[in-house]
Amino acid sequence: MVYESLIAIVESHLEDLTKTWVQEVRKSEYLSSYQKLSDDELYSRGHVLFSNLLNWLLKGASNDDAALYFKRIGEERINEGMPLTEVYYALYLEKQVLWGFVAWKDEVTGILKALDAIEFMTVINNYFDLGDFYIIKGYNEQLFIQLTESKKFTKEELENIFAGGALYQESIKKIREKMYGEGLSIGIIR
Repeated sequence: MVYESLIAIVESHLEDLTKTWVQEVRKSEYLSSYQKLSDDELYSRGHVLFSNLLNWLLKGASNDDAALYFKRIGEERINEGMPLTEVYYALYLEKQVLWGFVAWKDEVTGILKALDAIEFMTVINNYFDLGDFYIIKGYNEQLFIQLTESKKFTKEELENIFAGGALYQESIKKIREKMYGEGLSIGIIR
């Protein structure tokens, strides 16, 4: 019931959600890089954001799907030169637009019982929380690759900058495999 309600709202109001997001981006004091994009490009990005939410819901809200999508967004945005804070804030605005939109819709308020409403909020928050995490992860992994390739920092300096827990170790292993291919995993390249 919750997924169907969310799907119906996003599907039937995709254009309105996108237009509202674009308006919010245009008037935000925190999104100067996004504001340099053409109207068509900004609209396209907003549409992709909400379309991905819809596809995620239609596929059963898989965390793996969200992780892959948002990690790719983080990688793309750093390659475009977008500041991480702006990427994060643009996603925050998407969540705010969605919440502002569904809070007043009869499709939600008229259908959902208390437990359904909690699940509804949990599903939406899970999507955006995963988005925050994986955008930052993808952005930082790509930043590490760029800094490594620039040779402006020593290995030790980069490890000090990016150090921190199991996530860092997992990311570094994947980055090295990506950069050096199978040679690293069988010990040919060190």
